[in-house]
Amino acid sequence: MKEKHCYIRFNEDLHVLYDLRYIRVSLFTFTDSGERCCHLSGQGNWELSYTGFQADEKFEELLTLEEVSWDDFERMGFTQYG
Repeated sequence: MKEKHCYIRFNEDLHVLYDLRYIRVSLFTFTDSGERCCHLSGQGNWELSYTGFQADEKFEELLTLEEVSWDDFERMGFTQYG
């Protein structure tokens, strides 16, 4: 499966966001293990991720939201990455 990328608006103040409060959302496969990963990132090496069989579902759910919050990330099971 090909990688997917988009930007989504974050509705809280955070110094690592891109212009206009956006974070990058990526969906990809780890080549060494075949696991799927939904990865969130901003400037300054800020990252959260969800790795596992539901990563595609997390990516698609994020696309349905107008804006996201920390509560959304916690509810969806995203954790610090790296």
